[in-house]
Amino acid sequence: MTMRNERHARGSSRRTLAACVLAALALTACDTEKWLDVSAPGLLPAENLESPDAAPLLVNGAIGNFECALGAAIMVTGIISDEFADAQLGAAQWPYDRRDANTQPGGIYGTAGCTSAQGMGIYSPLSVARWSADNAYRTLEAFTADQVARRDSLMAASALYAGFSLAHLGMAMCSAAIDEGPEITNQQLFAEAENRFATALTLAQQANVPNYQHAANVGLARVRLYQGNTAGAEAAAAQVPPGFRLEASASASEGRRYNRIFHANVQARNYTIEPQSRNLMTEGVEDPRSLTVESGLRTSDGQIGWIQQKYLAYDSPIPIARYEEAQLILAEARGGQDAVDIINALRAPHGIPDYTGPTDAASIRNLIIEERRRELFVEGFRMHDIHRFQLPLVPAPGTEYPVKGGAYGNTTCLPLPDVERFNNPTISG
Repeated sequence: MTMRNERHARGSSRRTLAACVLAALALTACDTEKWLDVSAPGLLPAENLESPDAAPLLVNGAIGNFECALGAAIMVTGIISDEFADAQLGAAQWPYDRRDANTQPGGIYGTAGCTSAQGMGIYSPLSVARWSADNAYRTLEAFTADQVARRDSLMAASALYAGFSLAHLGMAMCSAAIDEGPEITNQQLFAEAENRFATALTLAQQANVPNYQHAANVGLARVRLYQGNTAGAEAAAAQVPPGFRLEASASASEGRRYNRIFHANVQARNYTIEPQSRNLMTEGVEDPRSLTVESGLRTSDGQIGWIQQKYLAYDSPIPIARYEEAQLILAEARGGQDAVDIINALRAPHGIPDYTGPTDAASIRNLIIEERRRELFVEGFRMHDIHRFQLPLVPAPGTEYPVKGGAYGNTTCLPLPDVERFNNPTISG
């Protein structure tokens, strides 16, 4: 977490957290920055948040923080990879689309929040979400089950959302830091996430909350796969039942709760669909899972825009974890004909023809990559898939960045941002 966000979460800004938690009664996130240096005598006193009665508010606030961060993370990683393209004239966000954000650690990816439709950040929003979930868990640890109703369930939720925050940090960042600690790699972030998911699974089983159990298993499968533990990933993914889906809620009632993908791509039209992700075909037919259309409306830079069809309203929910991802993890872990059978079963509800091609390792690898690109379209996975599969970047690094100047870079993960490097005493000292 950045020093600035540490100050939000600790010390004199604890009143800020109180304001956030009050807003979270309906799982609504709160933009803490707007409360800084504002006299607010009517806010809930910070000490009240340390009472057993306030524990559900802390958890809801953490969930709200993650939901806002998730939308921003999907946009940032989608722009850097091949899902979205910049369609505006402002220069601050061009490093995302130009793929040279990794050469500019002082850029907006480290400092900006999660609410913009123009230049959203990723490091600070996910760090705040992780801290608030871990803080809720630590607070609940100090209470007994007699003091807090559904204590195990609330602790499971806290660990679960901390895990997903860490997983998305690992998918986006080359390195990060936790609670002013040392710089750690994305593999260490995945290991931290695995610890949170394992805790969430145990507590969800104790509390008999099946949805949290299934979500924890998806999370475990995801980060184990990313760490190269295919057997562990397979074991967890196999536990996820058909139809399971955990979603981030969204709302048209307040800007922080907007579906950020709809806001940036459809409503504000600051981002269009990258040409190589338009009209993606599978077995000769347009794949409905990654459907895009020409909007007929001009984007911010005057061009006719393209829009994704997965999120078509401010209140469209966003998947956090679902059965289909678990199945794709199984396919990747097992390979061969098992992978083909799994993928054909995922295609069937959408009327997509079966795969009937070769089943050698290289062909199955390519099949899984392309299937993930379509099934998990604009859900936050593409950039890390490019990174871990070492896929060629299109356009190639060094190619001229059209109209706006410069050349395409080679970003597939983001370095520790300056806001952390310069303000974290463990690192800067």
